Amino acid sequence: MQRYDDLPLRPQLWKLSYAIIHSTTLLLPTWFSTLKDMKLDKRTMPRDVSTCWNSTYDMLKFAIDYRKAIDRLTADKNLGLRQYELSDEEWEIAKQLSMLLMVSS
Repeated sequence: MQRYDDLPLRPQLWKLSYAIIHSTTLLLPTWFSTLKDMKLDKRTMPRDVSTCWNSTYDMLKFAIDYRKAIDRLTADKNLGLRQYELSDEEWEIAKQLSMLLMVSS
């Protein structure tokens, strides 16, 4: 059985979050513009920190809630984020893992 911290979706979400936050001239403004267009609250993805017991849940919950915005950004080949795009199966795993972590927190 695969451990949750070995799942490929976690590093993808970490790296996506890092890329957006640290690209203050292109990706971060595009992220906030996308959120505004989609009428979502202006937020950045919480970081998953190994020493903070609930941070994986926070990151997954955010990603699920903001899936449409994440999908829009990662689908745009001009932004160079296609490698962070999650498949429908990975999104389903994220939902299941989020529910598991919510129950155990």
